[in-house]
Amino acid sequence: MYKYRSTALLLPAFLLLALPALAAFPWQLSFGQAIAFPFLTLLTILFGSVRYPGLLLSPFVFISGLLCDLFTRSPLGFWTLLFLLSLACARTTTLLTSQRGELATYLCLLTALIFMTAGVWGLSSLYLLALQDVRPTIEGMLMAVLLFPIPAAFIMGLEKLFILKNEKVAPRSFGSQLR
Repeated sequence: MYKYRSTALLLPAFLLLALPALAAFPWQLSFGQAIAFPFLTLLTILFGSVRYPGLLLSPFVFISGLLCDLFTRSPLGFWTLLFLLSLACARTTTLLTSQRGELATYLCLLTALIFMTAGVWGLSSLYLLALQDVRPTIEGMLMAVLLFPIPAAFIMGLEKLFILKNEKVAPRSFGSQLR
């Protein structure tokens, strides 16, 4: 675990609030391509929570989900639920793989991404009471994976701006990470 400066919450909060706004622009995209923007936020939550535990706070993730619901005209709570589930998956991943290394962490994240993709498809099918075509959801997820280096660069910029180097602190318990 790293010790963070008090201003370390600014960049993740800005990123979590700015990414859903990208979905509001009229990009003239198909459904599969337009769903990439909420998936990009979901990937950012997964990656940022594993890379820097404790910086992505639940209220910001919740507000980001509500904004994404509003901007994509999804049912209220759809992306909010998925974003909070991805935050919980990322926090569980950090607890389970903290001693096992980078490969185990990224395999767990890949598994979480697959489950979140299935969750998007399953919840949209349940909402419409009919099985939806899975191809646009997979297309959106793959497009988000291709676009992911952009927000990842912002997240990695945290190390230079906000993290105090060489000041490792003891890992916190799961309960203290939920605050």
